[in-house]
Amino acid sequence: MSLTCVKPTPFTFIVPSYPLRTTVPPLLPSVVVTELFPDIDLSQVELLFPLPRPGGIALEELVIIACLVRHLKPKRLVEIGTAEGRTTLNLALHTPADAEIFTFDLPPTHLGATVAESGLNYRQMGIPEPGCLFRSHPLAGKIRLILADSTQFDWSPFENSVDFVFIDGAHDYLSVRKDTENALRLLRPRGVILWHDYGVAEGVTLWLNELAKDLPLVWLKDTSLACLIRRSEEG
Repeated sequence: MSLTCVKPTPFTFIVPSYPLRTTVPPLLPSVVVTELFPDIDLSQVELLFPLPRPGGIALEELVIIACLVRHLKPKRLVEIGTAEGRTTLNLALHTPADAEIFTFDLPPTHLGATVAESGLNYRQMGIPEPGCLFRSHPLAGKIRLILADSTQFDWSPFENSVDFVFIDGAHDYLSVRKDTENALRLLRPRGVILWHDYGVAEGVTLWLNELAKDLPLVWLKDTSLACLIRRSEEG
């Protein structure tokens, strides 16, 4: 199923049901995506599996991410938190033909070790296996599914080589912090990191509020997406 969305702005974001809603106030400055990327085209975009699905992001957020990668044309992408692979597929749809997308989720043997503060794992969301939406899809050739704990993974082969990172894995403070620290090592100059569930999940919100003291993070208006653009090698 695909959908062509015409004139997707302004957005009205509805926060999905989430068991760990934060009481921590979001402190990042709120900006519209066109302030960060003035030349981005939000007038029309094709989406695969556009309707909300278990563990998936909101439609409005999917529109922004699809338009953003279409605009940025990243060649190497990392996604932490695959779930069904809905976001992954749309990254594949809107990136260059030679792009590589590495998407990470936990192996089945690690699901029992997740803590409550992390949020639901894919089995708890009713997803039989991560990436089930793209496994037999024609775009699967651009995607590599890696079943590993992203906080323990050896990222050294990816250092300073990634153009776009989407962090939507475990939502507890320590995991988000570790995923972020790893992402900063991976990111090339002018690369982009997006975090999901800012202002929704307590661990995400608390960590990014702290990180914003050192890095120019922003909150994309009417979404739960936080964003960092690496302007130089220093961050």
